[in-house]
Amino acid sequence: MQQFVAADMREGGTRLEILAAVATIERDQEAPPRQKDITEQVSVTRGTVSKTCSALVDEGQLLLDDGEYRVNEEMLLLIYKEHLESYLIRDSANNGFADLVEARNELRIELKGELRQLVTNGDDGRRRLLIDILREVLVYALSFREIQTLRDYLFAVDHLIRTLAAHITTSQNFDGSDVAHSDGIRLVLLIAVTLDRGYAMLARLRAAHEELEDHLPGAPSEEQMISYLTTQ
Repeated sequence: MQQFVAADMREGGTRLEILAAVATIERDQEAPPRQKDITEQVSVTRGTVSKTCSALVDEGQLLLDDGEYRVNEEMLLLIYKEHLESYLIRDSANNGFADLVEARNELRIELKGELRQLVTNGDDGRRRLLIDILREVLVYALSFREIQTLRDYLFAVDHLIRTLAAHITTSQNFDGSDVAHSDGIRLVLLIAVTLDRGYAMLARLRAAHEELEDHLPGAPSEEQMISYLTTQ
């Protein structure tokens, strides 16, 4: 999948804009668009739309059937899975954060297995939830121009998942047992916890600045998520 990210960085926002336009039209019109529909939604010429759509089809990011385009959800899921895999490397147990880091390392192992299942099981409800999250951010990218590239998009997905996890776990209707009874909620929390890899940097900052020493580690929301995820 790395070639998709590299190509996207070279060609700027055009590729993502077209993917976002297809996702938006699919959602709003409940039907796959044709090239003329896409052209009406984007800021580039008809020729650029044609050329870019062809490239996206060749790479598998768009599906083409009888002149109609659809976002390839399978490829979208695979690209995000590859992005997450860079966060699945075991982190070192930094001084002062050892318990949090070790707990995250164990949960990363669990998430690795979950992701493997998600890409092979088409009937999995967790898979549908993650695809819907990926689609929501893709639609959002059409109007939020700060999301210019595929890399920007992936980080925006990360942000949405962490925000979603924070809202879920601070809702007055949330109960810790929901994590055991809802595979979708458990997946969201697993990803949110895994995305947090800043403890090595925090440890160095604490060591370098005396005023931080009494305040780190604190009690971030991810710590409560870990508690929910590890409570049997």
